[in-house]
Amino acid sequence: MKPSEIDRNMRVLVLEIFWAGIHSACLSFNAAFLIRLGGSNLHVSLLSAGAALVIAVTTIPFAALMDRTRRRRTWIVGSLLTARLLYALMIFVPWLPAGRASVMVGVVLGLNIAASLFSAGWLPLRGGVGPLARRARLFATRNIGMGATVSIATLLLGRWLELAPFPMNYQMLYGLSVFTSMVSTWYVAQVNMPELPVADPQAVKKTQPRTMPRPFVNITTNTLVFNVALWMSVPLQPIYFVRELGAAEGWLGLWAGLVSGGAILGNLLWQRLIDRRGAAWTLPRATVLSAIYFLLIALFPDLTLILVFALLSGIVTPGVELSHLTMLYTVVPLSRRTALLGIYTALMNCGAFLSPLLVGPLVELW
Repeated sequence: MKPSEIDRNMRVLVLEIFWAGIHSACLSFNAAFLIRLGGSNLHVSLLSAGAALVIAVTTIPFAALMDRTRRRRTWIVGSLLTARLLYALMIFVPWLPAGRASVMVGVVLGLNIAASLFSAGWLPLRGGVGPLARRARLFATRNIGMGATVSIATLLLGRWLELAPFPMNYQMLYGLSVFTSMVSTWYVAQVNMPELPVADPQAVKKTQPRTMPRPFVNITTNTLVFNVALWMSVPLQPIYFVRELGAAEGWLGLWAGLVSGGAILGNLLWQRLIDRRGAAWTLPRATVLSAIYFLLIALFPDLTLILVFALLSGIVTPGVELSHLTMLYTVVPLSRRTALLGIYTALMNCGAFLSPLLVGPLVELW
């Protein structure tokens, strides 16, 4: 890829993240909306676990499709557009006479089929939009942009949800989500996507566990083990904050804003540390620090203290994300990137599906 094309890609991807950040901020209230609709703890668990199951089941077939087609750009942009347009259905959910929580979960599961197809094509390409020397900086810049946008947007949106009447407040929220996601999708369509090798069936068959590169197997296993506790804990947060500690939408917006605000500082700090010490040195240290957040919110069930912990968590998390993503792209051969990343994504989502389901029924019994 020419230097001018690389520079253009980086500019487009940085601009795109602003609109994607607003869309992401809107979706951060999904669990709160589900609870307001009368959703049970199991519904809340299914919101993330069910989506993970859809992605786990579809990722490998979609990765095989991406591996064999030359029309990756069409599939990537079309699937992203479809997934984001389906969020418009959320606007109509409050008007249903019954089963609103179940329908909302069903909508999320349906749109994740399209989102899975997008990820299967986009994840391998994202590692090729720039040279290795500029990749960590691009990821950090996008994360900073995302953090700043989400931080401000969640604060404003949380306040809006508190002041405006239900369900009109959430309906306008999802309208904003659809609009900003369309602008983000337009920017994605402007990216000059690098060409990846088109695999033949014999090459795809070689992507069996016994032939996987050992570094890829190691990072996949370590990531899966590390994330199990995280996946079990994340769906419990809205239940814990709203039902046990009495948090309102305004507090949830402030909490999400502090996490994102901390991520801005964290991306600046960790990106420099990765440049100086390397991703292999940074990753194990950042993962240990990131695990402390859930211990703290359990030991200190106070909404004010949890806001402080959220800020600290936001600072630490980019250290894991930046170093892990850099390491992952490094250990995956370019010729097998789509298939191996498909297997990686499927395994991660299997864990993300099973973990919350184990927790949801236990919370109901408790």
